[in-house]
Amino acid sequence: MKKLLAVALAGMMMLGVLAGCGGGQEKAASGGSVVEINFPTHWVGISVTAPWFQERLSAFNEQYGDKIKVTVEEIAGDQNYVDKMKVLYSSKSLPDAISTGGYNLIDSMKDQLVDLTDYMDDEWRSRASDICWDVNSRDGKIYGIPYTRQVIGYFYNKDLFTKAGIDKPAETWDEFFSQCDKLLAAGITPLSMDTADSGWVTSLMLGAMIGQTEAGEAFMNTNLPTDYNTPEFIEAAGNIQKMFQKYTTPDAVGGAYENAASNFFMEETAIIANGPWMVSDFYDTSLVEDGFADKIGTAMYPGGVMYNSGKIGFNIASKDEKTLEATLTFVKFLTSEESQLKMLEMTGDTPAAEGLASDAVKPLVNEVMANGDAASRCINDFQSLWYANVIDEISVQYPLLARGQITPEQFAQALTDAAAKN
Repeated sequence: MKKLLAVALAGMMMLGVLAGCGGGQEKAASGGSVVEINFPTHWVGISVTAPWFQERLSAFNEQYGDKIKVTVEEIAGDQNYVDKMKVLYSSKSLPDAISTGGYNLIDSMKDQLVDLTDYMDDEWRSRASDICWDVNSRDGKIYGIPYTRQVIGYFYNKDLFTKAGIDKPAETWDEFFSQCDKLLAAGITPLSMDTADSGWVTSLMLGAMIGQTEAGEAFMNTNLPTDYNTPEFIEAAGNIQKMFQKYTTPDAVGGAYENAASNFFMEETAIIANGPWMVSDFYDTSLVEDGFADKIGTAMYPGGVMYNSGKIGFNIASKDEKTLEATLTFVKFLTSEESQLKMLEMTGDTPAAEGLASDAVKPLVNEVMANGDAASRCINDFQSLWYANVIDEISVQYPLLARGQITPEQFAQALTDAAAKN
């Protein structure tokens, strides 16, 4: 009996060894092997992109599931995602595919990213406008595959504007601050702002103020700026300091995007800077009252400024050719025109490809895109072009600026010092 047990155990162990061979590949139903790729994502939970990703993942699995297995790791929150990628980079274990939501990790991680130039054909390149490829390339090499563009203005509450006696959005920044004073006089807090996680909402206002002049527009479209000690930047930083001290909510300092958005949803503030992907939230009755979207208007920033630029897309860090081929198939599927169109319809994100449109999107989304087309100055967002450590430094310095512990000049110098460390 003992001999029989020993033989049986030995046989089971041998089967286990054989099953473990194959480097993470599984047998496909067709007799070939299934290649496994890993893709961590922040498109989870309350993320407006989560439903799109789940629909696209299901469609991909239906078409390619017998050849490619996508192992998804869910990481809630953009900043948590970026922080995790930094940890994985330091241990040289980046995942096969990365999508940071526009954060620039190319310059700090490109030594571990795949140069995708030779894998691009004309058909794939045509899925995005030229401005999208510019921001995804370094020194003539492609490191990112775009799927959306950034077209960002600001939203305002028409009812609150009417209550304050304001007929339409401001055309100049002097008029904008005059409108903020009118809102205050009517008992309305003008602006949603934040400082955490790079102060996304606040930094959109900062960049828009910088970009109102020719020199400022050039600065906002400069890749990896190293000197923030410019008149345009310092003036804009001074206005941000004024906004913190006079025109926003008490929870803005230290608050994240979620705080800024919640204040706008609850009609505690009249204005929030953000992109068209936010429009779906205006119809979500778990976040806002029924009919809230009917109260919302869209605007370009004073001076005819809009964020209208390429956005960093998918990066790839596969370690071998077979895995790379599978990852390219996955990313090609998620960046197809069909996927871009579905993203427009489900999230409001502007497609990277030009000429894509849909009658299924909310009218506010079309308004934002029309504002982008009509803008006289088009700028890129800071997350796509600035060094990652500079973006991190913003969250350190904003609270100091807000409290008057540093001057606008010192704020500019702090970002310059951070850039010098690269």
